[in-house]
Amino acid sequence: MTPVRIVRYVALQRRQRRRAEERTGSRQVLRAVGVLLLAVLFVTTGVVVSGVSAAAGAYAYFTRDLPEPEQIEAAEENFETTKIYDRTGQTLLYEVIDPRAGDRTWVTLDHIPDDLICATVAIEDRNFWENPGINVRGIARAFWADIRGQQIQGGSSITQQLIKNVVIEPERRYVSAEGPGWEDYERKITEVLLAYRISQKYSKEQILEWYLNTNFYGNLAYGIEAAARVYFGKDVSDLTLAESATLAAIPQFPAMNPFDNPEKARERQHLVLDAMVRQGCITPEEAVAAKYEPWNLAHFEERYDILAPHFSVYVRKQLEEMFGPEVVYRGGLRVYTTLDLDLQEQAQCVARAHVRRLSGEDEATVIQEALAEGCEAAQFLPPLRPSSVGRDHNVSNASVVVIRPATGEILAMVGSLDYWNKDIDGHFNVAADGLRQPGSSFKPFTYVTLLSQGYNAAHMFLDVRKAFQQPNGIPYVPENYDRKYHGPQRLRLALARSYNIPAVEALSLAGVDNVIRTAHKMGINTLNRGLDYYGLSLTLGGGEVHLLDMVYAFSVFANGGRMYGAPVPEDRRRAGYRELDPITILAVYDRDGNQIYPPQDEPIPQEQEILSPQLAYLMNSILSDRRSRWAAFGHPNALELSNDRPAAAKTGTTNDFRDAWTIGYTPQLAVGVWVGNSDNSEMKYVSGATGAAPIWHAVMEYALQDEEIVPFVRPEGLVERAVCAVSGKLPGPHCPTVTELFIPGTEPTEHCDIHQVFRVNRETGRLCTVYTPPELCEERVYEVYPPEAADWLASLPEDKRPATPPTEYDTIYGPSRSDADVAIISPAPYSYIRGTVPITGNAKGGDFNFYRVVFGEGLNPTEWMQIGPDHGNQVDHNILEFWDTSGLDGLYSLRVSVVDHSMALREATIQVTVDNISPTLELTYPEEGARYKLGYDEWVNVNAEVEDYFIARVEFYEYPGGKGSGPPEGLEPFAVRTVAPFNVNWTVKELGEHTFYAIAVDAAGNVTRSDPVTIRVVPREEGQ
Repeated sequence: MTPVRIVRYVALQRRQRRRAEERTGSRQVLRAVGVLLLAVLFVTTGVVVSGVSAAAGAYAYFTRDLPEPEQIEAAEENFETTKIYDRTGQTLLYEVIDPRAGDRTWVTLDHIPDDLICATVAIEDRNFWENPGINVRGIARAFWADIRGQQIQGGSSITQQLIKNVVIEPERRYVSAEGPGWEDYERKITEVLLAYRISQKYSKEQILEWYLNTNFYGNLAYGIEAAARVYFGKDVSDLTLAESATLAAIPQFPAMNPFDNPEKARERQHLVLDAMVRQGCITPEEAVAAKYEPWNLAHFEERYDILAPHFSVYVRKQLEEMFGPEVVYRGGLRVYTTLDLDLQEQAQCVARAHVRRLSGEDEATVIQEALAEGCEAAQFLPPLRPSSVGRDHNVSNASVVVIRPATGEILAMVGSLDYWNKDIDGHFNVAADGLRQPGSSFKPFTYVTLLSQGYNAAHMFLDVRKAFQQPNGIPYVPENYDRKYHGPQRLRLALARSYNIPAVEALSLAGVDNVIRTAHKMGINTLNRGLDYYGLSLTLGGGEVHLLDMVYAFSVFANGGRMYGAPVPEDRRRAGYRELDPITILAVYDRDGNQIYPPQDEPIPQEQEILSPQLAYLMNSILSDRRSRWAAFGHPNALELSNDRPAAAKTGTTNDFRDAWTIGYTPQLAVGVWVGNSDNSEMKYVSGATGAAPIWHAVMEYALQDEEIVPFVRPEGLVERAVCAVSGKLPGPHCPTVTELFIPGTEPTEHCDIHQVFRVNRETGRLCTVYTPPELCEERVYEVYPPEAADWLASLPEDKRPATPPTEYDTIYGPSRSDADVAIISPAPYSYIRGTVPITGNAKGGDFNFYRVVFGEGLNPTEWMQIGPDHGNQVDHNILEFWDTSGLDGLYSLRVSVVDHSMALREATIQVTVDNISPTLELTYPEEGARYKLGYDEWVNVNAEVEDYFIARVEFYEYPGGKGSGPPEGLEPFAVRTVAPFNVNWTVKELGEHTFYAIAVDAAGNVTRSDPVTIRVVPREEGQ
């Protein structure tokens, strides 16, 4: 083939580029590889073989536009900016100016430190000084991987990258998502040939100087001088070894820079330093020292006009992922976003106003100044609680996200209170990038999972102190936010009031793994440390999430179970996670006005059903239930909107008040608010209800003030049933009732077992027996709770304590009443006894001959054993016999029999439980030698494991000092528990050693004392 024919052939391929991209198969790949290898062969050997003219023709074609040095620099000025607009298309948010046209100073190689030159060569192209402008091994490795269907590995030399950055058109610089086509191979051939030509014409020093001055280093920094100033605030000539290695690592992955991803940037720096050691540029000792050198980063300055900066930068990064950074910076795109700029500005200003109030500024002054500055939303801020007025709560930052559920569009994204404020790390986008613990705002994922498993909104949880066992053996004992217990709570009430103990039990029932799967499916992209990593604290916010993900997930509830958004790119899809993303971009046009996004065959938004409409409506009904919230949040509260507009909401507060959340929605709008400090320091008593909810309320009121009130639409397939207001079961005749919603098949089938009828002697208040005169018995209704509720009941004020049934039987009447001729007065019926027991009673009257005392095992013994001899004396309210119960254990019947002279028999029988075995007792927590921080750890969780027939009480003791000091005389227990779990909290209040022990007493009076456990309370600084 002649050179002319080769050139014509390649030109034809250019004209048919689009069709060629669509072709697949090994022939296309092999042809491209062949041409490339021909090019490589030419530049490395001169192709002194037959066909040299053909190779020369191809070479001439691809190199005919080789620029002169001046043209390479001039090419940097040949661009058109990308412009990002709000949703109206009328307001320019962000003109993505290529800093190479302004914020760049060209520096010659002699002003660039040797460390930076070595670092760049070591990580980018270690054979740069010797190769002919191309990395032959790298190219061969990349194409071999492509042929085998593997991920293509980097194979470009520094010279090739210079060609790609400066000469190749921006839209041709990146392989398409579908994989490499002919155009990609053609570009690679061009790179190879031009790289060789430039290497022949220009020195390595000139090429490296061009490269360092044209590279993109992230954060609008093009060129090494701009990068040095942006990240470290100094001239490139003043960079240290550590700083040089940091900057050299950025061009391969610009997002992994010290501002946006410091952890990854540090990892990349270490890779560069190790490569420099291998190259012989530095010693291992110098590398280690550089790795430990802290960064002194420059102030992140406002260098370009930008509105809604967090949102705009977020969109820019999305565009870079979609089209590549070169197209974004130089391609002249017109981007129309979803942002409602007015709502964005109102959300930001009202968040600032509320944080000012929480900082102790005068409330009226703050509101007046905000209104004067155009912050109309400030008028909707609820007043502070009296206890919060004028107090500095140590709050410095907040974030807000607003999404339209019906489309998945982000209407507002406030990533921080001030993008340019370094003191709060203002440039960091808390909404999209911040990993924070959500507190109780995570609970809806737990409850919706439980409801999906067949439980219902009437299911009763017992909100009392409980110890949940964990795989590590350490009991998990959750506490409610108010440090109180609330007894029986139907699921609806437990979620609406955000009680923690029912939520932990709900997670235990639903399964941690199932709840995480639900969260992933609904939109949470974190919680990816493995299902075994997370424990029962997950439902209280024990995992880290993004605010944006939380709002997007809650929008699924608002949409009746459907998710709306843009498809997640294939390379970011993960099994089990969401398949749609919230939408930020409505349309993208190229410089010629052609729409290039969204694709014509993939309109947005797309939709997907995540939850059934019935399940979603149940959650909406619960989370918008105002009356159910009042017991915990009061009335009115910040979660309620004006004009009785239905709104579902959930607050969250993390331990030590580090994070305050409110996520809520109406059918028209989903809003999420986070309040806290970027350095993760503690706020002072700022909860979700006081920190985030007022901002949420104001944003909602402002955004919806002119919108119609839209209710949550109840779907078909739900039924209403009356249930007991306490137990949540089918109501009995004595139950207070409420109406609840159910998914068919989940309605209760059992009747209430809380409200029970007992026959009681109205004179004694004791339970009637068959011997109680009927005229003295009356029926009374009592509430009967499981044994674990006993301490909760005992803690209630008498006027608020539900009536519980008597536990003692009427012993005045019957065979053992004390005024009968034959009676056992002591021990009492059904009592617990041990050791040698004196039996008192009566054996007298009638034609008395003698009496005897016997016992037998069980309720109705088949065999009786006599205690002592027959007694011929009559007994009246005195000792009948002494019973040595040694060796006995369990339920026994005890009987006294009087035999008359006529051999007639009179008897009295009772049942007792013999317990001669002391309880087993062990303090399983805290651990011996554990350290607690004063002012940080609120309490020590003390847990006792006890085994016995019936425990009367467990007493918990604490005394200062170690085991050697011993407890002081007359030490009183700091807590007593009468029912399991035998778990208490001891408030951390004094430094030094503290020793704990417990004493268990069973119903028979057996006593066991545990081994002591000593812990140490240390100053907070020492414990950190």
